[in-house]
Amino acid sequence: MTGEYTTPAFESLADGIAVVDAHGATVTANDAWRAFLEETGIDPSVTRTASTYLQTLLDADRSPTAASDLDVVLTLPYQASSDAYSHRLRVGPFTHDGELFATLTAVGEESPTVTPLKTRAMDEAPVGITISDYTRPGNPLVYANAAFERITGYDVVNTLGRNCRFLQSADTDPDAVAEFREAIRANEGTTVELRNERADGEEFWNAVTIAPLRDATGEVTNWVGFQQDVTARKRAEEALNSERDQYALLNQIIRHDIRNDMTVVQGWGRELRDGLSADQREILTRVLDAAAHTAALTEDVRDLTEIMGDEDPTLEPISLGAVLLEEIDQVRSTFEYQADDLVVEGPEEMPAVRVLGTPLLSSVFTNVLDNAVFHNDSDEVRIDVGVAVDEETCTVSVADNGPGISDAQKREVFEYGEQGLDSSGTGLGLYLVDQLVDQFGGRVWVEDNEPRGAVVRIELQRV
Repeated sequence: MTGEYTTPAFESLADGIAVVDAHGATVTANDAWRAFLEETGIDPSVTRTASTYLQTLLDADRSPTAASDLDVVLTLPYQASSDAYSHRLRVGPFTHDGELFATLTAVGEESPTVTPLKTRAMDEAPVGITISDYTRPGNPLVYANAAFERITGYDVVNTLGRNCRFLQSADTDPDAVAEFREAIRANEGTTVELRNERADGEEFWNAVTIAPLRDATGEVTNWVGFQQDVTARKRAEEALNSERDQYALLNQIIRHDIRNDMTVVQGWGRELRDGLSADQREILTRVLDAAAHTAALTEDVRDLTEIMGDEDPTLEPISLGAVLLEEIDQVRSTFEYQADDLVVEGPEEMPAVRVLGTPLLSSVFTNVLDNAVFHNDSDEVRIDVGVAVDEETCTVSVADNGPGISDAQKREVFEYGEQGLDSSGTGLGLYLVDQLVDQFGGRVWVEDNEPRGAVVRIELQRV
């Protein structure tokens, strides 16, 4: 074959041309090609780039005949004096005696000042960009920018001529691939995140957006793809999901096992009250208080886990009266064992209003009511619940006759880990109240009660 390209006509061509095979050998080159290399300073080994491209076509299971139609243009940068240029080389595969060869032809140069802005933007974009030729069998890639090389590890010559599915790995989600196929079939764009494999075998998460490119008649001729490595974000999401799963398991253990055990303790404790002396009844009351507090704590852990995982909850209209009356009944039931020494009074008249909140609104009232009982040191515990309504808000007040809260602690009691009094509690309850009320767009604060005790006021937005 060498003789066919050493004729005077070949040597006299003005265009520089080299002929290469798929094994890295330069079959021949004319004088214009050699002059081109000398003028630009481009390394003669550039011919191996074309050979690599031919081998890529063969590795993609293309026959030499089919591959001969897949010519591409490579852009090679070079320096001339103090100016930067790029030269375009056309790689044209062809067959001879059943083997695959290619001509490498210099087709023109461009300086940065005349390079089309769109082309430069694509070449230098921080995200991977590819273009495929939909008019050719297999929809092969005909363009890939530097960011695509950086993301995938595949250089241009190992990319062009192949369908982008070569990035898929054994762990690639078939549903994601099916979504791509459906979008291409429907000539519509789509965005999918899927596992891909780099040239070195390392897997990475690729956020891929594809869109069709149409000619003047409206026919799809090409597809443009944008690739972005989102591995760091996906790993962070996986770590967060794993952490949430662990929280969920811990929450289940706390709520199921510990709460059930505390229910048993409370049940048997109430059975023991009859027949006990006054001192023994006082000791039992302390045991039952601790059991009730532990049971309430399991609910706090559940609710706190839920709000930590939902930074932007959906608020909905909630009947204030239904929730508040139910929680008043619940606190009476919880502390039934000291009913002789406990009075919980609800509003004389419950206004028919709705407030903004979530189903966790009940947890707000539970914690405030329980806190008023747990920390009360009076012989007879008294809790008075009131409701005040104006045009925009509804304020629930829970007043107790306990030891009260000092001015210095009136804000601190809502901070994480603060108990408000000298107690061995966790401080979760009122912290949870503050977090929830804030989510609801309301506010909560503490005032002094007269003649003694504290009043917790919870202001909520009316619907």
